[in-house]
Amino acid sequence: MTANDIRDAIETFARYGVPKERIFNEVMRARYLDYVLFLNPTNVQYGISIDDLYENMKKTADKLGLYEGDADTYAKVYTLALRVEPMVFAPDVPDASEEIHEILKSAVKKASEAGNTILFTGADQYLPFLDEAFKELGGKRIAVAVKEKAWKERLQLVFPRGRAMVMDELADDTERYDYIFDLETEGVAHGAAVRHILADQGSMDLLLPYDDLQADDEIASQARKNLADTRKLASYYDTEIEGKEFAFLRFAGKGQEQVTFGESGFVDGEFFGYDQLKLPMDMFIEAEDWNYDLYAYNGDPTIQMLLSGNVVQVEHGVHQGFSQVLPTCQAPGKYIVLPQEAIADSGIREDLLTSISTEAEGEATLANGGDLVLTVAEGKVHTAVVPQGLSLLLGDHILAFRPKGIYSAEYLKLYLDGQVGQLFLDTMKAGETYHLTASRILRIPMPKASPERIEMTTRLCKETTKSLAAAEAAWRKAKRDGVGLMMGK
Repeated sequence: MTANDIRDAIETFARYGVPKERIFNEVMRARYLDYVLFLNPTNVQYGISIDDLYENMKKTADKLGLYEGDADTYAKVYTLALRVEPMVFAPDVPDASEEIHEILKSAVKKASEAGNTILFTGADQYLPFLDEAFKELGGKRIAVAVKEKAWKERLQLVFPRGRAMVMDELADDTERYDYIFDLETEGVAHGAAVRHILADQGSMDLLLPYDDLQADDEIASQARKNLADTRKLASYYDTEIEGKEFAFLRFAGKGQEQVTFGESGFVDGEFFGYDQLKLPMDMFIEAEDWNYDLYAYNGDPTIQMLLSGNVVQVEHGVHQGFSQVLPTCQAPGKYIVLPQEAIADSGIREDLLTSISTEAEGEATLANGGDLVLTVAEGKVHTAVVPQGLSLLLGDHILAFRPKGIYSAEYLKLYLDGQVGQLFLDTMKAGETYHLTASRILRIPMPKASPERIEMTTRLCKETTKSLAAAEAAWRKAKRDGVGLMMGK
């Protein structure tokens, strides 16, 4: 629904005596009544009278409250409630990203090609898109699992043709599903356990935070082994969702000869997997390693050569010398804002900085002098070192890294801007688009260096970027002056 559609619906409900805070109750009631009343073949054939509809509305009063208007007006409420998107008016619906939406659409497509029984778990994370999934899978038997009992009860009314559960009930579920989509929030062990309700030839998609997949404990290790031993892992896509790294594991219904590794991309509103490496299943099981970087790096011959020659080592990553600058609570006040376009290879374009004043506390990321900032613009990764004495509030789509120990931001800038660093950054591309996450950048292998070499590199970077910034500023001035000369000013 568009913003205008929503506003019109709210106004129309209000004319019918339904305030905004009660719209979702009427949506739940209408959907429930529509299902129950039309289970009766006579109602299917002949319809139902307005008075009968009104009397059935009263039977739901204990759970949903009583509509105070007359029968004719309630019929209009009922009709309107069936037309609107239900989750638009639901209370406390968590935001869901467009990337989640696109992955869910891919899941729905896979479900449509599977058998008749479908399960969506972790549905709390994508409530705004559930109605779309139910409509696309109208002929299927659909179950939905959520964390909160309150949402179980609401969803059972909104989608009465389906079945709603809380996550804890999955362990005792006796259904066997032909397809499962699991947006996992409780860890890889829980995700692996969900497979016990998958049909023998059923397929499953498991989306979970990368760190959860890599959890370093015995239970998680056994869960990963169990997943590999199914021999049904068809693809493993590294996925960036709102700046965070996820693993998207797609399991087929039959045993696979190989596993495909790649990057998740999103093209024209759809999920698309960009393959980087295909590995025989036996090799994957023998490796007992779910570190995505291992497979991404093996997909590039030049990176393989660098690693095998110990030019860089996976164990010595960027995280050895840097940490991500995370959002913190910022006090009210005036801040200088760093937009994407102000990050240039020559440094921070101070002429493009803006300022804002805030009146209340809020979470934001503040980069200080000596931090490295990184963004993607026009298909290219750009890095810059924040000048000493500046504190910058980061705009959207910017990551920041703070040196620790002997390393400097200039050292990291020259490395990432150079040919070797670029090779590793390019493993994070889906097609022509970078999907950068701080976690993956921190895992990029980085050359070890002595304090003397770091100092030399830092000095080289400072001197070169200073010269480059001066040249760029002079060129911008020349273009402005040139226009004036040409126009006779």
